[in-house]
Amino acid sequence: MFAMTASFGLPCVLFTITPEDAVNFRIRVMAKGEAGSQIPPSVGSEEGFHRDYVMESEKIRIENPGLCAIDFENVIGIVVEEILGWDRKNNCNKVGYGLFGDLDAWSFAVEEQGRKTLHAHFLLWVKGYNELIEGLSTPVMTAQALIKV
Repeated sequence: MFAMTASFGLPCVLFTITPEDAVNFRIRVMAKGEAGSQIPPSVGSEEGFHRDYVMESEKIRIENPGLCAIDFENVIGIVVEEILGWDRKNNCNKVGYGLFGDLDAWSFAVEEQGRKTLHAHFLLWVKGYNELIEGLSTPVMTAQALIKV
């Protein structure tokens, strides 16, 4: 992260991704195949049935940390390509595609939580962000900065 900050300056966006894996349908199917493809109970279903499903899903998660890591990696890939708008094959920004605008750079760090699940903290460097902020601090530059971005 230090190298990224030295190269691009301070990041302008920080967000965290924490995929739900305690009752994750994809992990159940990866672990148990067709037997795991039981449709999750609806919110209004019988409490005992719902509790049993959650307890079994939690057990599957604990017994299969590798599957949880694979699912986490897949979720991160979707975030990078679809939310950040980054072309992973060509390692470049997809112009006009990302939720946060065009990016100069991005980085993330993965951590484990106390319940043995993974989450990622993302830092983003959005193109033109520093110029926009500088422009907003000067009344004359405000309109020009807004038009430019």
